[in-house]
Amino acid sequence: MFTIGNAFRLTIFGSSHDQYIGGIIDGLPAGTFVDSGYIQKWLDRRKPGINEMTTQRKEDDKIEIIAGVKNNYTDGSPLTFLFNNGDIINKHYDFIRDNPRPGHADITMFYKYGEYRNYEGGGFFSGRMTLPLVAAGAIAMKILKDHGITIVSYIKSAGSVEVNNEQIFDEDFVYNYGSRIPDAKADESLHNVIMNSIKEGDSLGGKIKTVVYNMPKGVGEPFFNSVESEISRAMFSIPGLKGIEFGAGFNFSKMRGSEANDEFYIDNEDIKTKTNNSGGILGGITNGMPIEFNIVMKPTSSIRKKQDTVNLKTMENSEIQVVGRHDPFITLRAVPVVQTTTAMVLLDLIMSNSSKNKW
Repeated sequence: MFTIGNAFRLTIFGSSHDQYIGGIIDGLPAGTFVDSGYIQKWLDRRKPGINEMTTQRKEDDKIEIIAGVKNNYTDGSPLTFLFNNGDIINKHYDFIRDNPRPGHADITMFYKYGEYRNYEGGGFFSGRMTLPLVAAGAIAMKILKDHGITIVSYIKSAGSVEVNNEQIFDEDFVYNYGSRIPDAKADESLHNVIMNSIKEGDSLGGKIKTVVYNMPKGVGEPFFNSVESEISRAMFSIPGLKGIEFGAGFNFSKMRGSEANDEFYIDNEDIKTKTNNSGGILGGITNGMPIEFNIVMKPTSSIRKKQDTVNLKTMENSEIQVVGRHDPFITLRAVPVVQTTTAMVLLDLIMSNSSKNKW
């Protein structure tokens, strides 16, 4: 089992081809309303087989809360939930036991766990393990939403397709677009790029932007538990995520201080900044401006092109051509994962916060 969080703690268990995947949430006070319909909405947004651009594995991904909730309200004990893994085809993974897939954790799984490793479907390294992240994150998102905090995530770029729309969206807006890039022309272009990569037996990476509106000021710590470090820690638990930047991010390398500094001004007795290069965070603590960050997902490692690998038994060079059902563009299904995981981290930070803004 693996655990994240301090005041709001999530422990996840299971693996891609076990009978169950699940999670345990600890820290929710008794009397917290749990909206099962709201949770399911977010689970449906990450589930496989939602359109032709995703893996065709068929899973209902229906949440079953087995403890901690009575009559839709938490009872103070750990909230425990399960998902049944139904569409499992283990024969697709016989070959990879001894022939690790390039780009996957197959080889490091072998180095760490050896003969007894859980390799089928990627085991607990699989993207399927984001299912409990979304369930817990949806609970957190509903709590934040009820306090006026909105979290928006969308695909900003993939391949040569990019949007530079700084419009303020709501949390649901991007899901009106099949490829989850919020622009009709870009959505059509990205769809075509993804479908071409499928025909070629290849995959595609992408960038996801997240913006958090109305986050309280003064949340976070200057060292070790900064807002950036806590978000980053959770983000790098999402399989396939390889980079993160806050605010202007790596563009700071091209700027001078006079360009980078966010100057202050008074707006209706509130302190704001003219720009938001810092991404709503200074010294690891929220400053009241929107939190902004981008993450990068690498292209899905499971591709149908032949690739070089090694045989772990014979210690000879070999080839592999991956079969089975895999996402050609995992960034699409990662959007709700990033969005809800962000909610989980921010709720934990607020609940742990020592400032006057603690709920």
